[in-house]
Amino acid sequence: MSKTDEDLVFETGLDASPDKVWRALTIPEYLERWLDRPESVQVDQVAANAPHSVTYRWTERGSGDAEPEESFVTFELTPRDDGGTWFRLTHRPAALPAAANNNEAQTAMFMRAA
Repeated sequence: MSKTDEDLVFETGLDASPDKVWRALTIPEYLERWLDRPESVQVDQVAANAPHSVTYRWTERGSGDAEPEESFVTFELTPRDDGGTWFRLTHRPAALPAAANNNEAQTAMFMRAA
């Protein structure tokens, strides 16, 4: 399978307020419940601009002698006029199988309701 270094971007509107989404993204207990993260992935916060954006480094431990793979995930929050949040997730992988860019039917698995 070919690899690509293109960003994966997911955008959607959320009914939850930006403050509620911010808490879900920055309080570890909430983040663990909200994101469906494999146990093999270590998540470390590397930047934050409260309450607008937060970036995490995701390091997936390789199996056997494989090197860990590192990527960065940025969450951007924009208040909507109706009190909800415009949500943008950008996943910048070091290299990702090209087929992973076709995720229209799987966007809901990235997160659970805030």
